[in-house]
Amino acid sequence: MIPTKRYRITVLEDNEFYNRLLSKQLKNYTDIISAQKNYDFEISSFMSPYDFLANLKEDTDIAFVDFYLGSLTALEIITKIREKCRDCKIIVISQVRNPQSMYNTISLGAFEFIYKDTAALARSCFIVEDIINSTPGHNTHLYN
Repeated sequence: MIPTKRYRITVLEDNEFYNRLLSKQLKNYTDIISAQKNYDFEISSFMSPYDFLANLKEDTDIAFVDFYLGSLTALEIITKIREKCRDCKIIVISQVRNPQSMYNTISLGAFEFIYKDTAALARSCFIVEDIINSTPGHNTHLYN
């Protein structure tokens, strides 16, 4: 059976452990959606902002971006994503609870800002589901 919709998700997280953890969580969650709703998901992950930007596809639907990326921040990355991928939903993830950073990322066009806490991985999955549900003609409520 041919998938009814393809979603491209990418992760930019410079901490290897958290990158793998988030990518695995998203993969497990989207596998459930794929099985129930016949959607196809492509998940890629990067630890380097330069590799991320070089490999970012124009049709990326969702990008998870760590706020602090060495000498860069998500603020610079959001601007670059918007140049290449106008419709991409950008979710910024940060370990530092800084309301000004959250405000700045949302002002630049981030879809959501998540603090890295015990609920961050689950929240990431729910945000993916919300984005899919907001796509016209798609409804993926897994827990009805």
